Order: sequence, then structure tokens, then C-alpha cells
Amino acid sequence: MRPDELDGDTTRVALSDILEDIGVDNAQLLLAPSAQNENVGETLIVDSEDLDSVRTGALVLLVGARGRAALPKVRALLADHPVAIAVKGTASDLAAVQEVLHGSGVGLIAVSPSARWDRIEGVVLDRIRESLPSGDTSTFMQRDLFGIAQTTATLTHGHVVIEDSANRVLAYSPASNDVDELRRLSILARRGPERYQKLLKESGVYKRLQAGEAPIHMPANPEEGLRERVAIAIHAGRRVLGYIWLQEGTEGLAANTDRIMVGSARHAAIELVRHRNEQSQSMRRDRVSSLLSGTAQIHSQAQSAGLDPSKPAALVLISSGDLNQAAPGLQLQRGELANLISIHAAAYRPGAVVGALGLETAIILPDLDPVKSPAAISRLVNVIVKDAGRHLNLQVQAAIGPVVDRLDGLHASLEHVRDVLKVLRNTPTMRVASFSDVETTVLVNELLDLIRSRDRLRHKGITLLCERYPEFAATLLAYLESFGDVNRCAEQLMIHRNTVHYRLRRSCEVAGLDLQDPGQRLLAHLQIRLWTESPRS
Repeated sequence: MRPDELDGDTTRVALSDILEDIGVDNAQLLLAPSAQNENVGETLIVDSEDLDSVRTGALVLLVGARGRAALPKVRALLADHPVAIAVKGTASDLAAVQEVLHGSGVGLIAVSPSARWDRIEGVVLDRIRESLPSGDTSTFMQRDLFGIAQTTATLTHGHVVIEDSANRVLAYSPASNDVDELRRLSILARRGPERYQKLLKESGVYKRLQAGEAPIHMPANPEEGLRERVAIAIHAGRRVLGYIWLQEGTEGLAANTDRIMVGSARHAAIELVRHRNEQSQSMRRDRVSSLLSGTAQIHSQAQSAGLDPSKPAALVLISSGDLNQAAPGLQLQRGELANLISIHAAAYRPGAVVGALGLETAIILPDLDPVKSPAAISRLVNVIVKDAGRHLNLQVQAAIGPVVDRLDGLHASLEHVRDVLKVLRNTPTMRVASFSDVETTVLVNELLDLIRSRDRLRHKGITLLCERYPEFAATLLAYLESFGDVNRCAEQLMIHRNTVHYRLRRSCEVAGLDLQDPGQRLLAHLQIRLWTESPRS
């Protein structure tokens, strides 16, 4: 992200704000930049042996040299006048570097030796993106593409660069020390090196990428210092809008890398097309609501998304629960979760629509097979839930709706799916469920809600029992849920069986019940259960 891509100084960030985000445990400002040079417009990871220059407004993260060993490169960078240079080492280690920079207007940051450069870069990038103007469609695209790059890198254990069709870098995941020369040069120059582009064209890689949606693997080339790569074209019909390049990291690529790359390319295509059509953020946010509105809007929204409203579809709701986060952190986590979901959903169905629906994230899956799709959707959702826990540390829950005959009838399943999510919230150990999995619980809850909402459906004697003799009511409920087994009820309540008999007799006297009557047993069971689930003063 370079200053010339931003809108003047208003889109730069004060170095002090960035350092506050990084934290004093990771970095310490040893020398402040001059007042005229304190706003950061980009961050670059620069190797101590690099010969490339940097632009003004840059925060340089200097890798490959620590302490006094960084002096030669620091002297070379002075001519470019960055905002500050970050070097690993203590204050005493960097005393000589500080002396060289004194009076130059360039700041010096001491980075903890244990800090990871990719995480430092990620914090800076997040801060810069947050400062971008919020009303510009190009800004939305840039944020979305950086999110796609980061999520793809996380899921595949690699490093990602997204380019347009002219090989200009649009977005990239935060870099670490294991990036190779090609990726580093691509990010620095904001386009792929010409020598490597020529090699790819001569070997037919671009022709193969443009010919289909499948990823292409390129083996490592140790002689050229290149790690294994996977590439995929970003298609919109017959047109190629760009490319996603994935470089292998130290862990090796994930087993499902190809599937993730397909999903990422489809997701990126949607963002690039939206940008070209200059669609607003509000239109993107409203698409899910419109498709679930049950109004004439469904057909226009489906048409604009390239979906057939007459074909089968399904709805999935994903809840991240009550996150213990302040508002900015909560918004960031929800954005990361939406990116992860979008990539997986797009890999399964190109036309999948993902968006916020209240506090949940909704997935609308179009063009389904009523017989084969339910099992595939279950596998997809389980992968999403698993990856959200593994990569985002989010313990999410997902409710899967039935496959309905037509997309324009999907709104009718919304309440069912919400009911499933309600059951999941009350069952924290259960992560994924469909309506059929919890149908009995959902229907019982609906009966309880009905009794709760209507006084005339509540038995006055049972109400009196619950209010005045709660111990008797609890014993009667335990007895009914033990199928009338007094010994089992006594064991559960840890009381003598004679005490159970006494409380049951008194319950019947107070409430006016005859436990030989199945209807009275059913009513007592439902009403006392409702009482146990209702808040009491």
C-alpha cells in the first residue's frame, strides 16, 4: 500500500497510533521522527541486502540484521527519508544506529527479538486500512481483497499476492521471514518482476491459467531461490480479471489448498466485478436481507447476482456467540469470519451469497440438488466451523436449513433455521445442527413459547404449586422426566424415596392433579418445565 495510492495526508496514520497498536512489549520508540515526517502511508519489509529504494511516508521493517549490524542499510535508507526504521535489538544494541539517525528526521524503533515481523506488518496494515476513506468503492475493494489475501494465506499456510490482469499487485498477505525473493520484489515494486513474468509467459503458465478455473502448481526452484507456488486466474465469464499467487511457507501447503484457491478466486471475482460496477457497500450488505425478504425484491436481487430464483436453495446461519471484545475488535473478527466463510462457500457453489443478517452471518447456497446436497452442505459447514476455531480462535455454531424447492421461497425457512440456532446456543457442546437433528427440541420450545405467551393455557393449580412450593414442583418434574420411576427420581434428587412419595402427594393436593390422567401429566410437565426455564426474582 503506497502513498500515491492514497488520498493525500488524510489517509496516513500517526506513527504513535501504530506503536500503540503494536504494544510496548513488541516495540519501543527510541528516536521520534520530525513533526513533518510522523505520518505513515505504507509499511515495507526490507532485507538488509536489498538495493531497492523506498518512498517517503514508509515505515521500514528492516530484516536480516540486528543491532549494530544494521548500520550499513540504515545509512543507505537515509537518502529515501522514510518515517521510521524498525530494527530488532535493545536500546543499547541500537545506540550506534540511533546516533546515525539523530537529527535526520527519521525515527528509530527497537523491536523485541521475539516479535514476528509478519505480525508487526499485519498490525500496521490494519491501522492504515482503517484510515482509508469510508465512502469510496475502491477503498471497499482494497479492504476486501486484503482480507481475502490474509484469509487465504491463513487457510493454506502460505503467502498470497493478488494481482490484476496487468500483473499489478492489488493486495497481499502480511509477509514473514520465509518469503522468497520473487514475492518480496513483487510487493516492493507493486508488480511481478519482468524477468519472471517473461519466464511464465514462455512456459505457457498464463495460457493455462486463462484457459480454466483449476489452480496450477509450480515446483520449487532452489537455484533461483524460489519456493513452490500455486496460481489461479480470477475469472468473470470469459474475462480474466487477475491472478492469485500462493507461495509455500515453512509449514508446507495445506492438503485442501486447491479447493481454497478456487474459493478465493471466485470470492475475489465478486469483489472485482462489484468494484467495476461501482456497487455501494449498502447494496452488498442488503443482498442477503433482500433474498430473504419474501418480496418482489428477491427476483431483482437474484438476477443481479446471476442466480435462478426457481432452483432449489438452502440457508445456513453462523453465530460467533457473545464475543468478549470491544466494538473495533468485534467488527474485525466478524470481518475475518465473513472472509473465511465466503472462500469456503464460493469453493462449494460459485453463486453462494454471504452476508450479515443481524448478529449472525448468513450463507445462501443456490442451485442445489435436493437429494445429494444436504450431506455436502453438512461437510462444508463442519469445515467452516473447524477452520474458524483453528485459524481465528472463534468457537462458532452453525444452523443448517432444509433444501427448499425454490430460492424465492427460502424466506419461509428462516425462522426454522433461527430456531435451530437457539437450540445450539443452549447446547454449547453442539457446533453444527440441521432442523432434523433438533426438530423435537425446536417443537417443544415452540410449545413452551405458546404457553408462555397465553395465560389461559396455564393451569392455575400448577402455577400455585410452582410459586408457593418450588421444591414440590421440582420433585414432580424430576418424577415425570424419570418416567414415573420413584427410585430413579430419588437418586437424581439425592433424597429418600419416601420423601419423593410425600412431595408427589402434596403436589397433587396443592395443584389439584391426578397423575393417572395422561393429559394432566403432560400439562404439568410442560408448565413446570416452563417455570424452571423462566427467570425468577
